[in-house]
Amino acid sequence: MTEVIIGLGSNIGDKKDNILNAYALISKVGSNPQISSFYETLPQGFAIQPNFVNAVCVMDVNLIPWEFFHYTSLVEKIIGKNKTFLNAPRLIDIDILMWGNHEFITPILTTPHPRMGEREFVLRPLIDILPKLVHPVNKKTAFEMYQDAKDSNGLMRRI
Repeated sequence: MTEVIIGLGSNIGDKKDNILNAYALISKVGSNPQISSFYETLPQGFAIQPNFVNAVCVMDVNLIPWEFFHYTSLVEKIIGKNKTFLNAPRLIDIDILMWGNHEFITPILTTPHPRMGEREFVLRPLIDILPKLVHPVNKKTAFEMYQDAKDSNGLMRRI
């Protein structure tokens, strides 16, 4: 079993419900799932779109990373991800943030997520469930990374 950390975001439709549906589907292939509080955040990149709701979940999985990646991609399709351009509005976005303490770079999956340590909308929810988590590359805790990124990414409020 490997502990996997997943970022979830939505900014179209019933945002919380989209995240909860994704979490329920992803939890079917894992054990001991936990989900953070929900946070309303400003959009990144393409700013003229609705605000996002973001959360982070963690669970243990008994799959190889690429099987899990393909499963989360399927969950996005089931919920209705229709990303038309980079940073476009979407019903759901699922990012694999960490795969245990493993670091790997492939054409379809890089872990830890390359921008994880810069994203307040990932780090603040992560602190809810794993505040002492240590990033395997930069060796900072989730809380330390959050302190570095705080107020730079448009975190609005816990909802």
